[in-house]
Formats: sequence, C-alpha cells, structure tokens
Amino acid sequence: MSETERDIIKVIKDMIVHIPETETKLLSDLDKYRLGLWFKAPELREGYECWKPLQNILNTNITSLDEEWKDTIRKIFNDEKSFK
Repeated sequence: MSETERDIIKVIKDMIVHIPETETKLLSDLDKYRLGLWFKAPELREGYECWKPLQNILNTNITSLDEEWKDTIRKIFNDEKSFK
C-alpha cells in the first residue's frame, strides 16, 4: 500500500471514535457499510467504488460543519493529519 492509499475500513473505524453516540443513524450507516466491506479484497477497499458510498453516507448525515466532531470527520475523510 502506498502512502496515498488508505484502507476504508480503518478510516471508518477512525471516524466512529469521534462521532457522538447520539448520532445513531450515522453510526448505524457507517457500521453497516463497514461490515459489508470485509468481503472485498484489501486492494479494492482503496478504490473509488468504496469511497464514493462513504462520501454519500457522510453527505446524507452531516449537512453542515457546525460542531467540532463534524469537522474532525471531514479531516479524517480528507486525510488531514491534524485531526488527532
């Protein structure tokens, strides 16, 4: 795996840690999607076909960046190193 390639399962796990428990639909959508990815080959979990559905989940559940945790999720998705 090169430096620019990221396994989407790890990215989703990183996101889940920062999402409040009250965001049940978002957490459920992410978890359901993550569980379905286990059957894909690791090299396929880095491609567009996996990232686009994740983007759609986030866009559906996060409509504005009005809380800190939402900005953290954006940073994780965009691979910005300053989220930790």
